[in-house]
Amino acid sequence: MRPLDLLLPFFLIHLSLALPAKPLPLIPRACATTCGSNCYTSSQINEALSAGYNYYESGDKAGSSKYPEKYNDYEGFDFGGVSGPYYEFPILESGVYSGGSPGADRIVFNTDGDLAGEITHTGASDNDFVGCTGTS
Repeated sequence: MRPLDLLLPFFLIHLSLALPAKPLPLIPRACATTCGSNCYTSSQINEALSAGYNYYESGDKAGSSKYPEKYNDYEGFDFGGVSGPYYEFPILESGVYSGGSPGADRIVFNTDGDLAGEITHTGASDNDFVGCTGTS
């Protein structure tokens, strides 16, 4: 018998012990906020904030849209100590807003580029907003 033939059962036993007995579950991405049924990660929020604030600083708009747009907070949200004036900018489930249909969800930031919160038209009356999770 060859030496490798003697070691093969040893390696197979150890290999089987190292493998999980059943497939591991997929870990869902962590939602930093949820607007309606849309889950947004902190990375998506930061990308929208960065894009919106860059447009604000340069005085530009995303494509031929009106965003970023001054946000007057008629709803009276508590933005956790982040003071205005505020601007709103769309946040999308896929990619960063660059014009066209903005969808229902927005991030809100101030003129210093501080994130104030996330809001959505989903579930709101008329053209008002409601807070996404974490914004009240």
